[in-house]
Amino acid sequence: MRAGLLTETIKIQKPVAVETKYSGKVTEYKDFITTKASVLHLSGSRRVSAGEIINDYSVRFVIRYYHKVTADMIIIHAGVKYRIHDINPEKSKQSLTITAEVINE
Repeated sequence: MRAGLLTETIKIQKPVAVETKYSGKVTEYKDFITTKASVLHLSGSRRVSAGEIINDYSVRFVIRYYHKVTADMIIIHAGVKYRIHDINPEKSKQSLTITAEVINE
């Protein structure tokens, strides 16, 4: 892995089950790590659903191999949240390639 290619700062958050005041469980996301990554835009589209404009686009993040990232975590980059679809470890390059999709909130 060429460290000079990791130019963007991303934050990865992990899900945490939190009890509500009515004894229910809600999933919240708490900061897990902040790291450097290479970010590449893969594809995008725009559509109207139920009278609302939805922007769908996919991004590829490449981070260092030693980070313990799982598919239930989310990534925040430039204030935008992304849902992880695929994690591809590449031991020979000492990197993790993560494919993610924007979360429309």
